Amino acid sequence: MKKRSAKKIAISVLIIIFAAVALFTLGTFIFHSIKRNEEIAVLKEKGYYNPVSVGDHCLNVAKFGNENGAHTIVGMAGLGIGDFPVGMRQMTAPLEKDNLVVFVDRAGYGLSDDTDNEMTLEYIVEDYRKALKNAGIESPYILMPHSIGGAYASYWVSRYPDEIEAVVFVDGSQLSANAFDDDEEYYAVGLGDRALAVLAKLGFGRYVLRNYHYHYPDNYTEEEQYLGDALTLMTFESFAPISETGMCPTNSRKAFDDIITNDVPKLYICSSWGFETKENFIEYNGWIKRQLEINDLDIDSGLIEFDDEKIGQILGEYKKAREEIIYPYAEKMGNCKVICFGGDHMIYEQKPNECAEIILEFLSELGS
Repeated sequence: MKKRSAKKIAISVLIIIFAAVALFTLGTFIFHSIKRNEEIAVLKEKGYYNPVSVGDHCLNVAKFGNENGAHTIVGMAGLGIGDFPVGMRQMTAPLEKDNLVVFVDRAGYGLSDDTDNEMTLEYIVEDYRKALKNAGIESPYILMPHSIGGAYASYWVSRYPDEIEAVVFVDGSQLSANAFDDDEEYYAVGLGDRALAVLAKLGFGRYVLRNYHYHYPDNYTEEEQYLGDALTLMTFESFAPISETGMCPTNSRKAFDDIITNDVPKLYICSSWGFETKENFIEYNGWIKRQLEINDLDIDSGLIEFDDEKIGQILGEYKKAREEIIYPYAEKMGNCKVICFGGDHMIYEQKPNECAEIILEFLSELGS
């Protein structure tokens, strides 16, 4: 009798727990759906929403600036950076006066549709091309990739040089024949990653947003933070970036191997490996400290309180990395100018105005 009662109690407890979890999940999903609709409405109002069909899905093509400008600049995000159109806008604002600036989100990023297609190098570049063509945006383009976007830009300009007026790499991934060899494990993905995307679709991504998308630097507004958070949450829900992450080493090596040297003008802004002076290094150290403070993170950045000897050693390592990887990469692409501008990998967030000045000077050289 006692055993039977204990079993009934256990079953009752399990039913109560299951019901509580189900109600909590339902409540989370309803709240998430309401907030998501509100966020999309604001993004539409601010001009970020413009889905364009590329076949079995749509990519978002956000246009800003002068439709009849001198150049058409195409922003290409780094890996998983769904907020790129918002985060990059402070840097592109000075460019938008005399140029058209277009942000094409890859599948699964921000306002773009998701897809289960494998995110190979060729597939991604063809998606970009179809989105621009179907949006009525004619070549030639100035590609402006950040991070892994540089691999796609390298492939694009090698395969379709007639479509590309120039390329501006904003700290593009440092490609080589063995790119990401030491990071294969980091980019491995599996069912767990897809399960997390499903949980994000249910709204649970909102609970862990700050673990993946930190507060912007001080120069950003609350509205920009709101828009960037919204696009990041939408990216959490997608499977395509998971495929892209798993393909990252393969895509990067193929992009390097398939480079065809040409005369298309290129500018490589080298920030994460671009430190040349102690003062530059110390300035960055101070900026990192402030970012840790803004995000309430008790983390040793790996830079804090280094002495002169240690800083000199680190600067030497950066110089060696540039000489062994960056400059050979630039030389292989052809007609590529490298500017060392030491700072954060998201240099467009840290120093948007200074980056814009560098790019404007490059554009003026194209015009001449």
